Amino acid sequence: MGLDPKEKNLLKFLAAITLPPALALLYAQRRFFPASPMELAGYCFTAYYVLWRMLLQPLLLKLRTALFPKKLAEYGRWALVTGGTSGIGEAFCHRLAERGLNVLIVSRSRDKLERVCKEVGEKHGVETDWMAYDFGTGDEKVTEKFYKDLDKKIESLSGGVGMLINNVGLANEDAEYLHAISEHDIQQMLRVNNNGTIMMSRALLPHMMRRKSGAIITVSSASCTHPTPLLSCYSATKGFGNQLTRSMHYEYKEHGIDCLSIHPYYFVSNMFKRNKATYLAPFPNALIDAALPLLGYADEAYPYWCHWLMGQIALKNYMYSPGAGMLHIMKNSAKRAAAKKAKMELEKAKKS
Repeated sequence: MGLDPKEKNLLKFLAAITLPPALALLYAQRRFFPASPMELAGYCFTAYYVLWRMLLQPLLLKLRTALFPKKLAEYGRWALVTGGTSGIGEAFCHRLAERGLNVLIVSRSRDKLERVCKEVGEKHGVETDWMAYDFGTGDEKVTEKFYKDLDKKIESLSGGVGMLINNVGLANEDAEYLHAISEHDIQQMLRVNNNGTIMMSRALLPHMMRRKSGAIITVSSASCTHPTPLLSCYSATKGFGNQLTRSMHYEYKEHGIDCLSIHPYYFVSNMFKRNKATYLAPFPNALIDAALPLLGYADEAYPYWCHWLMGQIALKNYMYSPGAGMLHIMKNSAKRAAAKKAKMELEKAKKS
């Protein structure tokens, strides 16, 4: 499978932060072996850290989730998915319906809502429903009416809404310096990513508390786990949802509610369009299948194995700044986007 330029840059970045410390450790081992007691203690600590954090902890978690999986139907008969008309949101609708859950979708396009509801219902034999709402609206009256209507809708659904997938999200179209992003686009990201996540959680939690059962999954982003220059506003809003959800995990666990924040790197979506999946950028179903078993066992996760490995390399490497590497990647992305736009404008000018 061919790699996208973004994936190639990411691999170069991972190699740059992995090879120097690996070579340094290899040199130290050959130069100073046999080690002194202090050096030997350092080697043992490093081995323990690597074995525990990189191998044993993930294996134990995998074992727990395999032996004692959560049954999604026990949360409730319905799942509510925001931004469920495309990408990972639409994939969540199908995946949860496959598990026997009815699906309520909230998005802004009525046509897309009707299409996805029809497809999910006919394919999986479950009930579906939808509510049209633009999370980016600045009209307080519209927002107030929506949440009142949502409360009534939840009360009317037989079996209760047991799951909330906080998926709706918005990013700046191209990698860009913060001051160059329009105020409108920034306000949209704040309303959709921040307000959408916290207000939907707030709307569902009372219903889940009354039933003493529920689950909330927030689709965050790996961009919020380390500095991500030129995606600073987007990654900050995703950091908001990540911190909110991992805190709710402990806040509401005693009430029977499991909360999980997932932060993937690239995956095939409207933000990362391609026809084929790769190890670095899988289809959404790979993320969903890896995330669902983690409910009740983790507060946050890179659910997909390759993204987890990338996150460990980026965050646990103290000899290289992930922010500097990400800046290089984002600058290359910005250059490609600018070149693509210039080419399109030139072709348009020729046609006219």
